[in-house]
Amino acid sequence: MRDHLVFITFLGCMTLGGCVTTIPLHDPIYPNASTAISYSLEARSGAGIHRIELYEMVSTIDAAGTVTPGTETRIQEWDFPADPSTVTVNFSQASGYPTNRLVTYRFWVQTGRWWWGGRSTRSHDVSFATSPYPVSNQPIPVYAQGDVEKVFDVVFIPDTDITNMVTFRSHVRSMIRDAVFAEPSILPWNTNFNFYINPATGTATDYDRIATDGTHQIPSNWANISFAEAKVLMHQNNLRDYASGGLFSTEQQNRGTMMHEGGHGMFGLADEYDGGVHWEAAELPNNWDTLAGAQTDAPSRGKTASDAREIGTSGWFKICVDSCQMDTSGLIRNDYDEPDAQRVRSEIFKNAGL
Repeated sequence: MRDHLVFITFLGCMTLGGCVTTIPLHDPIYPNASTAISYSLEARSGAGIHRIELYEMVSTIDAAGTVTPGTETRIQEWDFPADPSTVTVNFSQASGYPTNRLVTYRFWVQTGRWWWGGRSTRSHDVSFATSPYPVSNQPIPVYAQGDVEKVFDVVFIPDTDITNMVTFRSHVRSMIRDAVFAEPSILPWNTNFNFYINPATGTATDYDRIATDGTHQIPSNWANISFAEAKVLMHQNNLRDYASGGLFSTEQQNRGTMMHEGGHGMFGLADEYDGGVHWEAAELPNNWDTLAGAQTDAPSRGKTASDAREIGTSGWFKICVDSCQMDTSGLIRNDYDEPDAQRVRSEIFKNAGL
């Protein structure tokens, strides 16, 4: 029921043309002191984009994690008299920021006119810390948007095999933009995610060598990241990735693995390939233990009964296409098919307490 209400609300918003989709980003994702920062915003609306304003607030953070707020100021604005449906803007803060700072930037977007003559607005703010982060052994907020109790918290953990942290941080930024925010079922609700970089390393092992090497070795500050729904151990060696002990591994460039394993960790989705881990969830499942069950549920999940089929010879059944992200992993990200997307949306709203 929740997913149907969310979908109806979203569909109505899109039909009326007033919805605004925004993807704010900054680069580098975790800047050193006085390093130039590039801000960008991708904005889209069926009603067109009329005006964008950029604000910043620079706060101080001490070793205890106490934040002393700064004052928000407007630093740039753009006007689009033609009201284009898609706009990308960029702004460079050449002087950067000092150490011990928590920076919040906010893009305010105003749409073109709706059919009855009004305008809609959206305000989207993101916070990030400057390097070095002064709070010892705590995950570093590099893209924070909301209350940890109401959003999905994702901590990226560098593996002990990472040799270039600048490259690692660049991949973290790409994981945010090109993996999580590129997923169509997530994009409209992308304010419901916080992202962090962990200061302590972990060690990923190969799934095929667990008997010899053991399972993934957790970072030393494990207790401090227990709040996160997704703990992502990013490595550069070529391994067969898996989830164990509350974290999952991925090559740092593998957007598909990030979204496949994130499908497990954040949204409770089961595997859709033969040899995977299968179960039938009580609410909005993507695996069924009988063909009849999959066929019966298919019409309410955006599919037909003829889409139901066995997952290899597993004795489990699915209705998603074989290119769905829960059937694939690796370098390239694929979309969640509609049955999976329904569960993703439902879990986002459930996590937010809606």
